[in-house]
Amino acid sequence: MTPLMQALAATLVVSAVALVGIVFVFTRRLSQGGELVLLSFAAGVLLATTFLELLPEATSLARAPGNIFVATLGAMIGFFLLERLLQGFHVHEDEVRERHANASPYLILIGDGLHNFIDGVAIAASFAVGPELGVVTTLAVIVHEVPQELADFGILVAGGMTHRQALLVNFLSGLTAVLGALAFFAAGPGMKPYLAWFMAATAGMFIYVASSDLIPQLHHHRALHPGTQLPFLGGILLIALLRTLG
Repeated sequence: MTPLMQALAATLVVSAVALVGIVFVFTRRLSQGGELVLLSFAAGVLLATTFLELLPEATSLARAPGNIFVATLGAMIGFFLLERLLQGFHVHEDEVRERHANASPYLILIGDGLHNFIDGVAIAASFAVGPELGVVTTLAVIVHEVPQELADFGILVAGGMTHRQALLVNFLSGLTAVLGALAFFAAGPGMKPYLAWFMAATAGMFIYVASSDLIPQLHHHRALHPGTQLPFLGGILLIALLRTLG
């Protein structure tokens, strides 16, 4: 099997991790408290992934001249403008809060899609070196993706999607890992210099979603669910642990 075929098979497996939310499909619908727990967990996961994984990796990979954090700032500005545009499509809603909640799923899908694309590139680069490294990289990505995809599922459901809709769009977003693998073998070494910029941009997207959409929702409901800070801290600790073990 060629490195390309190995990478494609591995990224398909990684994409399937996006279906982790299927455990909720055959159970009763999440209560408001359950959704808030997932949102709190998601906020912790996104911020920890940003500051413990994406930005350190981007800094270590940045070899070309230029400030890669321009990509982080640019992504945050872009998401702000995009969210304003998306809110404009919900003019029939009665409350600004409801319009705000509907924007998060679109933003998380874009950010997670780029994140998965980067994972696909990394997996392809590993298989280009050798099958052993490719397998190890794939396993590492899968372990890190489980909490990430579970967090994304919670955001999509809380944003108004049904469980099945959330599973479908999350899986489609996961398939960008396959596109990343294809892009690597199509571009070859020319792809590597831009990985740091992709990672920095993804970090900006995750920071914006967590700080602008998720955390404000948790503050809004804190009187009803004062314990939502625990899943937030749990998400951070989980990513920190996986980072240490990885």
